[in-house]
Amino acid sequence: MLRPGSLPFTLLLGALTAMTAFATDMILPALPTLTRAFAASPERVQLTLSLFVLGYGGGQLFYGPLSDRFGRRPMLLAGLAIYTLSGFACALAPSIELLVAARLIQGLGGCVGPILVRAIVRDHYSGVHAARMLSYVILVFAMAPMVAPLLGGVLLALFGWPSIFLAFGVFGLGLMLVTWLGFGESLTVLDRNALKLTRLAANGRRFFANRQCVGYMLINSFIFAGLFAFISGSPFVFIEVYGVPPGRFGLYFALSAFGIVLGALANGRLVRRRPPERVLRLGLALLASAGALMLAVALSGWGRPLLFTLAMMAYVVAQGLSMPNAIAAAMEPLPDMAGMGASFLGAMQMLGGSIAGYLVNALYDGTPMPMAATIAAMGFAALLSYRLALPGISRAESGSSL
Repeated sequence: MLRPGSLPFTLLLGALTAMTAFATDMILPALPTLTRAFAASPERVQLTLSLFVLGYGGGQLFYGPLSDRFGRRPMLLAGLAIYTLSGFACALAPSIELLVAARLIQGLGGCVGPILVRAIVRDHYSGVHAARMLSYVILVFAMAPMVAPLLGGVLLALFGWPSIFLAFGVFGLGLMLVTWLGFGESLTVLDRNALKLTRLAANGRRFFANRQCVGYMLINSFIFAGLFAFISGSPFVFIEVYGVPPGRFGLYFALSAFGIVLGALANGRLVRRRPPERVLRLGLALLASAGALMLAVALSGWGRPLLFTLAMMAYVVAQGLSMPNAIAAAMEPLPDMAGMGASFLGAMQMLGGSIAGYLVNALYDGTPMPMAATIAAMGFAALLSYRLALPGISRAESGSSL
């Protein structure tokens, strides 16, 4: 079994978290192709993203409590099986309706990795150590958005769009085998009452009555909503508005995704010397500034598409500085219900992402404005949430390290 804290253990957690990025980012170069292949509108094809995210968000409400009751390992294996089988089903879909349905199911399976990784980290770590571990997990995860669009573009060019979904099935199967052989259960004491309605209701009240949990949950949700607005809208903005060839789109996307690597590396180092709360404030200030810069670029039309990409790169650097610390702070107060807490965090995160992604595509008018305005609004909302929801959180209230 893999030893917690070892490099292979961290790589596995990062790969489990990257399931989402692969399932969303690899199909981005294929979205315009899918509109032609199925004679469907962009809004309808975008449902392959939005409903995946909807299933992803809804499924998280179940995996957390189930993992508190039965353990992290069996739920990981169950979710990976769903993710794998639905990936193969997507590749064989004869219509856009069936493809969207299979993507919804894939979201239900794909959420198991990211949601339970947070619970697993909380099982083993707390405070600064949890924030650092989440930074390293995100660092591994960040490789996915850097290579996924490039890989998706290559597969699309060589073998057609079904090959992208076949790759999801193969990836899921590989993760199943590694989890089966290498992951040992992280939950030391199973909560046999975790699924009772009275316990679920009590845990829900505890989470939402805790100002720290709710405040950091909102911050995390708004940050991710801005990121998903970019993921959802960037293929149409770069390919249709800026005229970037589909095969080159992945290069721009990878450049922006590289910011996650920079942010995660910086956060892992900074929290060794500075309180994570201070690093979080720095990240949120940068987040709002990057959103404003992107909106200014979209309004002026200057420096496109490179400056637009650099502005998004600054946004994701800020994400790397903010999200690990926000997640660790939200999970800190209630270690005995880490699975359910992770479920609430993940569900709200993906709900925000789904709404932001849908709005970007529904408002798409052949300009970058809807996407830029949404990203800027989410960056400002994350900063505002910190100022309004957590004004009285002291270092002591935030845990010994926060």
